[in-house]
Amino acid sequence: MSRKAKTLTLTAEQRRQLTQIDESGSDWRERRRARTVLLLGEGRSVARVAAEQSIHKETVACHRDAWLARSFEGLRDLPRSGAPRKLSETHRQLLCIWVQEGAVTAPQLRTRLSAEHGVQVSLWLVQSALKEQGQVWKANRREWPRRTQPTSPTPMPE
Repeated sequence: MSRKAKTLTLTAEQRRQLTQIDESGSDWRERRRARTVLLLGEGRSVARVAAEQSIHKETVACHRDAWLARSFEGLRDLPRSGAPRKLSETHRQLLCIWVQEGAVTAPQLRTRLSAEHGVQVSLWLVQSALKEQGQVWKANRREWPRRTQPTSPTPMPE
């Protein structure tokens, strides 16, 4: 029994968008998938595209099938399996709001999150969540309380 090869036909707009992703996309996986779809759209075989890109034929076929099923969404990674996130999106937004309210440290944020919402997370998780949001969680030197200088200098021993 023979299988009919699945063909890709791309519109001019799809080619333009795929070329843009291929040339300047931020994720290397999406760029590779876009390039694969472009090559298949030119009428090249799965085996030839696999050889040109130095990837397995099954990988090319998976990229093709994802494109046929989901179009541009098929270029992105699917959610991975594993444990659910420890910090919900709501908690992540709260951390950002608290950082914007004033100078706080990551341990202070973790303590407040635990006290107000009962969420127990590591310090590292608080820091990485803030980094993902582009937030700074460290207090600047200008925001530290000023220490008073001693009024009388201590004499230096000779």
